[in-house]
Formats: sequence, structure tokens, C-alpha cells
Amino acid sequence: MAHSFGESYRVGSTSGIHAITVFCSWDYKVTQKRASRLQQDNIRTRLKELLAEWQLRHSPRSVCGRLRQAAVLGLVWLLCLGTALGCAVAVHVFSEFMIQSPEAVGQEAALLVLPLVVGLLNLGAPYLCRVLAALEPHDSPVLEVYVAICRIISEKKLKRRRKPEFDIARNVLELIYGQTLTWLGVLFSPLLPAVQIIKLLLVFYVKKTSLLANCQAPRRPWLASHMSTVFLTLLCFPAFLGAAVFLCYAVWQVKPSSTCGPFRTLDTMYEAGRVWVRHLEAAGPRVSWLPWVHRYLGENTFFVFLVSALLLAVIYLNIQVVRGQRKVICLLKEQISNEGEDKIFLINKLHSIYERKEREERSRVGTTEEAAAPPALLTDEQDA
Repeated sequence: MAHSFGESYRVGSTSGIHAITVFCSWDYKVTQKRASRLQQDNIRTRLKELLAEWQLRHSPRSVCGRLRQAAVLGLVWLLCLGTALGCAVAVHVFSEFMIQSPEAVGQEAALLVLPLVVGLLNLGAPYLCRVLAALEPHDSPVLEVYVAICRIISEKKLKRRRKPEFDIARNVLELIYGQTLTWLGVLFSPLLPAVQIIKLLLVFYVKKTSLLANCQAPRRPWLASHMSTVFLTLLCFPAFLGAAVFLCYAVWQVKPSSTCGPFRTLDTMYEAGRVWVRHLEAAGPRVSWLPWVHRYLGENTFFVFLVSALLLAVIYLNIQVVRGQRKVICLLKEQISNEGEDKIFLINKLHSIYERKEREERSRVGTTEEAAAPPALLTDEQDA
């Protein structure tokens, strides 16, 4: 970063920057067509920036142009401040009106008007400020970048103080709670799952919009796979099994209401099946197989035990398959570690063989040089 900073200011301060850019910017090591095209685009963009800066430096704005620019900037800033103050005043006045209005007291629908207005203002005001920011006339792109950076910083700093975090745990629990209520009420209101589907679709898009506009990212990261496992576990065991046990108890043991409902003349809801079977037996031989199915498959405990045993067998097989997969994964990990150790051993062995060959080559070269020495030199050395 320091090298780039110094290079930028050193190059930008030279007088022959245009000539340097034209004659010294090309990298002759580039051989591919795509890389050369990218380099051409970079040099072309650099020349455009230099020419724009040179033109701005040598042809300054007139007094009228500067006044026009200052007027536009002042107007934009006034509109932004006026928008913020206007939203605050509008919310305050509207809330006072709702409190003092006698028609709004005691009406639940009227209580939702103020949050709706506040939400609309929170959604629309940032877009209006962005449109006004696009109207600001900046001569230099560097100044525009600096202004934008001062704004990417103010937003991040103020976001921690103003915007709340999206509570993933609470929203997951709300989904589990809503699904549990649906399972508990499906016996008493068969259309409740359809209502739950519509409600989930609407809540999803509402929360998505609220998350993108009003919330900031959580400080603690959440693993999607871990959250999915926790969600399915909580949804299966406490929610689904609890609702199933409650509904079974309500069907077999709880006496229905004697004033309303389709089971008001029965002692339990389970007796409705027996009444239905008696009506089928009296209907004729064409539907005689339905009472047989109810008698030998519905009321027979052996069939229930058989289905339960098959379910437990499937669960046991799945557990064994998972354990086998874990053992295979452990064996593969051990095999990979052993292969790594074998490779290290082979590399060390090759390295030692290479070093030994180098020593043998050096000793052989030394012996050859001694054998090739002149006889006179050997005689002088012997005399010495």
C-alpha cells in the first residue's frame, strides 16, 4: 500500500506524465490476447483520467459555474436535512394526533397506522437521499470517491448504534412455534395448514425486506448446516412428537363438547370411527371391505406393533449405516495420513540417496584431479 501510495503521488507530480503513460506503461511480458486487451483498456482509462484532470486544471470553472455548483450542493444538502427533519416532525405530529383522536382509541386497526407510516418513511427516505446524492456535481472522480468513502464509514458506524441485529435464534423459534400450533390445531381446524402456508409466505418476504432495510448482520456468525440440524431436531422431537401425543390423548380420552362440533354426541372422538364403520356395514356389500380394514388394521394392536417394529428396524439400519460411514471416513483419514508419512519417508530416502551420490561424485572428481596432476609437480611435492 505504501509503495502504491508513493508511486501514485510521485508519478502524478511529474510534468511528463502523459508521455510516460503513453511510452512506458506497456508491459512487454504480456503475450496472451486477453491480457493484452485488458492492459490496453487500463492504459486507455488512465489516459482518459489524466486528460480529464489536465482539462479541469487548465480550464477552471467560471464564477457562474462555481455559483451554480455551490447552489446545487446547498440545495441537495438542504433537501436531505429537510427530509430527515420532515420525517421526524411528521411522525411526532401523527403520533400526537393518534393519541388525542377519540376515534382511534379502542380500535386495534388504528394502532397499526403509526408503525406503518414509520416503516414507509424508513424505507423511502434512504432511496430519496441516494437520488439526491446522485445529483451532486463532483468535478473530480477522486473527490467523489472520498465523499462516498466518508458516507461507506458513517453508515457502518451509525449502523451499529441505530439498526438492530437480526435475531436468528428468535426467528427460528417462532417458526417452530407456528408449526407446532398448526399441528395442534389441524384436528380442530383442517384448513389451518393452508393458512399457515400463506402466512409463512407473507412473513418471509416481509422479514426479508425488513432485514435488508432495517437490520444489520449479527456479530456472531451462524453455520447454516448447524442451524438446519438444530431446527429439524427441535421441529421433530419436541414439536411434532409433543403435538402427536397431545392429539392422540385428545382423540382417545378427552370428551368432546356437548354443545357444538361434529363429535358432540360421542364420549370420545375415537368413537366416530366405530359409528362410521356401522354405517358402512349397513350400506351394503359394496363397501364391506372398509369395515374389515378398520377392524383388522385400525383396531388390531398387532398391526400397530408390526408397523412400529418396521419403523424401529429402519431407524436401526439407518444408524448402522451412519456408523459404517463414520468408520469408513476414519479409515480413509488414517490411510491418507499413512500415505503422507510414506511420501515423507520416500522423499527423505531420495534426499539421502541424492546426497550420497553427490559425495561419491565429489570424491571421484577429486581422485581424477589427483591422477591427472603433472609428474614434475608431484616430484617437487615429494622433495619438499
